[in-house]
Amino acid sequence: MDMREAVKKAIHYGTIQSILQYYICPQECEAHCCKHGQIHIFEEEYRIFSQIDPEKAKRVQSEMPASPLYRIETPCSFLKPHDRCGVYYQRPIVCGLYPFKVNTSGNSIGLQPCPVGFLIIREFALWMMGNVSKTGIPEEEKAKVITEWENTIESYAEELSGFHMKNTLKEIQIPFDELEMFAMYMSSKDLPKINAGVDLG
Repeated sequence: MDMREAVKKAIHYGTIQSILQYYICPQECEAHCCKHGQIHIFEEEYRIFSQIDPEKAKRVQSEMPASPLYRIETPCSFLKPHDRCGVYYQRPIVCGLYPFKVNTSGNSIGLQPCPVGFLIIREFALWMMGNVSKTGIPEEEKAKVITEWENTIESYAEELSGFHMKNTLKEIQIPFDELEMFAMYMSSKDLPKINAGVDLG
């Protein structure tokens, strides 16, 4: 198993893709993450980009010896004029993940409230509230947990309102076991798969 496949397995990449297939970036987002985000890629991904377009790959900088990663200068040189990815099927892991973001915990994944991320956060919170409402815990405790999730939605709605102006965003952390269950819940809703492997370039 190569490095990329090992990383994908560790971060539950397939599960994240099964969630993201129900969402699509809105036009008003204007590829904000591709123009202003930090895009770190593996050496193998750098080699692929170098083969696709050697000239554009010149904007990819090595971070060695401090890090084994490479960094794409933003705006990404592979971004098309109409704000769609020019290497969609070869896009790096970090791009395929977004708005999910890897953390160092090893047992959870971050999720940023970009326009798509907020929709997922809201759906996740509503799912959690639904689960709590079905439990046998005391009503007072149940109401407290539900209120906390309602406040979470409000809090991330505020983050979303400043999405295009902030350099850093607050992330919700989702444990991998809850991520897996949430993905199964999304699958059970029989929603249209609007981003299921479609080349948006």
